[in-house]
Amino acid sequence: MNARVAIDQLEFQAVTAAEAPAMPHTPIQAALPAPSQFAAVTDLIKSVFDVPAVSVALHGSPANAEHGVYRSFLEIPLIKDDEVIGSLRILDTAERAFSERDCHLLEGFAKLVVEQVELWAEASRDVLTGAMTRRAFSDALRKTFAARARSRGKASLVLFDLDHFKRINDTWGHAAGDAVLKAVSRTVLRELRVEDSFGRVGGEEFAVMVANADAHIAAEVAERVRRAIEATVIPGYEHIKVTSSFGVAEATDSLLNVEDWTDRADAQLYEAKEGGRNRVCVAEELPAPKVMVN
Repeated sequence: MNARVAIDQLEFQAVTAAEAPAMPHTPIQAALPAPSQFAAVTDLIKSVFDVPAVSVALHGSPANAEHGVYRSFLEIPLIKDDEVIGSLRILDTAERAFSERDCHLLEGFAKLVVEQVELWAEASRDVLTGAMTRRAFSDALRKTFAARARSRGKASLVLFDLDHFKRINDTWGHAAGDAVLKAVSRTVLRELRVEDSFGRVGGEEFAVMVANADAHIAAEVAERVRRAIEATVIPGYEHIKVTSSFGVAEATDSLLNVEDWTDRADAQLYEAKEGGRNRVCVAEELPAPKVMVN
């Protein structure tokens, strides 16, 4: 089965599942909505096309389709501001030829999905920096902590803030402070992987959840980010030099909950600032708590 259609001068081809090439992923650093965000529209798509599965795959996150063996699919790119941010795919367990009408119909649903992404982004991203909001980051942190406990995987938390940021606001004004926050955020996002999460958790305080990484790897990431921030040139305020201090803590069995994890990273951030700033401090592993059984 082959079908071809152009969407806003962007051409794509729908082919059988066996012929489909791997979809290229353009890294984007931003919070990504959970599959439940699209539940209503994907259920409607299943009903309209009479297919068993619908996949929404945003760049930087896995597709959310149900597991199964599919013999054919139709895929439409998700386009926002003339950029492809992911794909919408309908899948069928039977051999099936999709028509040009199907393509245009799925295009309409793709626009609905993009609208869902935009609505979610408005509520989950910090307007000034583009990082996750404190609430969105906290939700992601809790999910990661719970998932690690089940899978015995690895994850590390990095907390950092900008050194002497109040002095920047007091000396050059809040416009300069905003310019610093935006420039630093862009710098951090360039240094992270798509699977890492980046949030603004306070005025000049930020957090990075480094996925699938122990404390050693997370410390390397933090050091790379620290050096990048130190080298950042602030547009319009090139005379302002910025440094940052970092605290790193790995999620381990010795931690009781997310608050304990955050406290350990925060304690290391405090140590970095007390030790002279512009440095990375890493929490040492603690033994797992012993359980008394009578």
